[in-house]
Amino acid sequence: LRIRPAECATVVDRQCAVDLGGDMLHDGTATAEESTQGDFDGGGWSYDARLLPAAGPVTWDGVTYDAPDPTGTAANFVEARGQTLLLPARKQGTLRLVAASHNGPVTTRLTVRYADGSSAEVPLQVGDWAGGAPDGSTVVLDMPHRIKSGQGVDGPPVRLFAHSLDLDDAKVVRGLVLPDDARVEVYAITLS
Repeated sequence: LRIRPAECATVVDRQCAVDLGGDMLHDGTATAEESTQGDFDGGGWSYDARLLPAAGPVTWDGVTYDAPDPTGTAANFVEARGQTLLLPARKQGTLRLVAASHNGPVTTRLTVRYADGSSAEVPLQVGDWAGGAPDGSTVVLDMPHRIKSGQGVDGPPVRLFAHSLDLDDAKVVRGLVLPDDARVEVYAITLS
């Protein structure tokens, strides 16, 4: 249960990079030297922490996000378990989501909750981290390899994908309900 209110980690050109620090519970990164530190896919493979941006603001395709800490055993992904992520109370037209799935691509729905009590379902196709970008998404980070627990650098190349989801800009957004599918891993969210 999140006690503190949802906040923007940074605001750049009316873009609110959401602070997901309290929601991240899964370490999906490792290094060749510390290959057992993370486990993105439940099978012992992780993103290479050295190829991810440092914690803090990162801009991809003109959108500024709040990158989580890729180092050590820090939690740096929100594993989708049907939970609600509180969002800063703002009137914004677009929700920008950086995510990837593992063990295949995922076609699902998110539920956006507004301050007036209404909600809206939004379709989402999350690409498998070792696959291509599904329709409606773009690759924001492409890595030449991943890390295998106990071995180090291993193929194939892996990616993070950006999604742009429409919001009702006449309403104040308050939350985002994730699907109950642990294959979906959220890396960053920005309201713009």
